[in-house]
Amino acid sequence: MAIAPGILLGAIKREKDYRDAEDSLFEFCRHAWHVIEPGQEFKSSWHLEAIAEHLEAIASGDIKNLLVNIPPGTSKSIFVSVMLNAWWWIREPSLRVFSASYGESLAVRDAQKTRAIILSDWYQARWPDVRIKKGEDQKAKFDLESGGSRMATGIGGKATGFHMDLKIVDDPHSAKTAQSDAERQTALDWFDQTLSTRGVSRDAATVVVMQRLHERDISGHIIDDIGGYTHLMLPMRYESAMKKPKTSIGFEDPRTKDGELLWPELFPEKVVKSLERNLGEYGASGQLQQRPSPAGGGILKTDHFQLWSSDRSLPHFDAVIQSWDTAFTERSTGDPSALTAWGFFTYEGKKCALLLDAFNDNLGYPALKAKVIEEWGSTYGEAKRRSDFILVEQKASGQSIIQDMRVAGLPVKPYNPGRADKVTRAHMAAPILETDCIYVLESKARPKQFVSWATKFVKECELFPNGAHDDLVDTCTQVIIYARDANLLASLENIEEDEEHAVDYSSKSRGNPYTQ
Repeated sequence: MAIAPGILLGAIKREKDYRDAEDSLFEFCRHAWHVIEPGQEFKSSWHLEAIAEHLEAIASGDIKNLLVNIPPGTSKSIFVSVMLNAWWWIREPSLRVFSASYGESLAVRDAQKTRAIILSDWYQARWPDVRIKKGEDQKAKFDLESGGSRMATGIGGKATGFHMDLKIVDDPHSAKTAQSDAERQTALDWFDQTLSTRGVSRDAATVVVMQRLHERDISGHIIDDIGGYTHLMLPMRYESAMKKPKTSIGFEDPRTKDGELLWPELFPEKVVKSLERNLGEYGASGQLQQRPSPAGGGILKTDHFQLWSSDRSLPHFDAVIQSWDTAFTERSTGDPSALTAWGFFTYEGKKCALLLDAFNDNLGYPALKAKVIEEWGSTYGEAKRRSDFILVEQKASGQSIIQDMRVAGLPVKPYNPGRADKVTRAHMAAPILETDCIYVLESKARPKQFVSWATKFVKECELFPNGAHDDLVDTCTQVIIYARDANLLASLENIEEDEEHAVDYSSKSRGNPYTQ
């Protein structure tokens, strides 16, 4: 019986697809995509081919350890943490894989996607010898009848007794906690003291894939301290000045024009600009461009403080807020208490803030209490407007002030930063600052420079977090975050990009806050 040409051609195509998927990780990903992303078209890109090529080199032994730095949302986890071992098991069904992410739920999620591929009709019809062992199928760990296995855990997981051939570390830091020294050090300690000791007897390979979040994250530690990794760095925008040499297998970024995008089909110019605004310069430098700036002076870009001309009247304020960071000590070596006062207004269609006062000093509690009451009596602008309320961080010293000011009848609002530490709050405030909506008064005596009493505040912002003190920074970041959430400062998505204005400033000490 003759076979119809259409049926024969279909069978030939299926056999070709089967062979292509078996021989090429990229082709495997393309054909398996429908299993984990039903209804979503697979979108090809040169960067996905590059990732697949380097992962194939891990499987063949041409690369021992691989570090991939790439922006979020670029299918890195699907290729590295989902597809790789499902494809590798076709070639080596006894492979034992260990995977970890900053959250156990993320590692388990990707392991379950791998499991879904193995159990799919598409996979079993082609590679039926790769089967999950009954009774050994759990969320965080499953075994194959052929001896292979997959174990998933969070950073900090011990993996005791699990002997692995491949170690996958996918996003070991959370974007929300990577700026915390303690959180970051926990991940580094686990990487050095736990993960490095696992799989030694089986000569395990290691793949680390992540976005850069800090100069001393795990990627920075690998590059600066450990070495021995093939480094594949794929920034969102091409930068010729940051071009890396060819990798150990001969790959180099094919882009040639500065600013050329990584994946314009999914991340076009408009989307990337929105990401850059929302992340701020520091965040975009790390998460998008894979080159985190040094912390000192890298978070709060002080050239984004705008001058409010000395020959211009103060604007009409929609709200005036005093922001306090309190400390109980009269010792000059301790942290001072600090105040910044801010007027919020709309200027040229943009919601803005103007610094009206800045003060810090080492005060015992009685003097601090008196100072808060004194400052509450201050008025601002031609209308002699008093602050609408006092914003105080709800910590040990602040809680006492909050209670006493309420007794005194002053309008005080507690500010609870949650788990966000000082550095994290600075990163939250930085994108707002970078929209050029924060103003500082210009000095009448020194045109084009900030009023003298504000220079200490600006300098502290510039040096943060490596300066001697950060109390004025704390008052600034907490009021910016509060104002953002209260819609006193414009939403980032609705702000058009403005030109940057370079501003000179001096370092003279604070004088009379109402004298220019």
